[in-house]
Amino acid sequence: MGSNGLAFSSPPNSSSDSDDALSEALSLRSKARFMDARGNHCEAERLLLRALEIMEPRTPSSDTAVASLWNSLGEVYLHMGRLDDAERWLNKSLDVSVATRDFKEITSTRETLARVSQARSELLKAKALRMLGAPDDMRCSNSGVYSFPSLDKEPVLTVHVKCHRGLLRTTDLRICGGCKGAFYCSSECQRADWERHQKLCRQGIS
Repeated sequence: MGSNGLAFSSPPNSSSDSDDALSEALSLRSKARFMDARGNHCEAERLLLRALEIMEPRTPSSDTAVASLWNSLGEVYLHMGRLDDAERWLNKSLDVSVATRDFKEITSTRETLARVSQARSELLKAKALRMLGAPDDMRCSNSGVYSFPSLDKEPVLTVHVKCHRGLLRTTDLRICGGCKGAFYCSSECQRADWERHQKLCRQGIS
């Protein structure tokens, strides 16, 4: 209490507020990923945009947590077929990853950008994006596929999930013999990814 008898309130705990905001945003991102897996891309988009509303005013644009949300939003837009939006958000995320030298995140985002290019049938560009990390910072193209057995059941991952080997060398990877634009660390990963990749693969691209 001050000398004039007035009580002073404690200053807000900005650190605690930031932690709470991050926790809420991560929770929303987790829910968004689940909704995206169920095929409810619009709800996933809404949740991620809400997470960004919470995070962006409280953190700098160079923050990796914000960049992760941008990356997730880019993936949702890819699934929605909104390729221009996907590319825009993924490039924003990539800029932060490059600035912070997060090579694992760089290769992950480049792989998603390569899938955007494949969706546009720009297979040479997709290959070029994947090769940017050569020879030491590349990634297996097996990105995991969700299956939806029926409308009244929850979605489950098919037999395979995305490859979790992280950063790989070119000598650790083999190229798709069809489109020659995707790279896999094993025949198992290539077979597992075929359900997704066959829709984008083109023969005779060198």
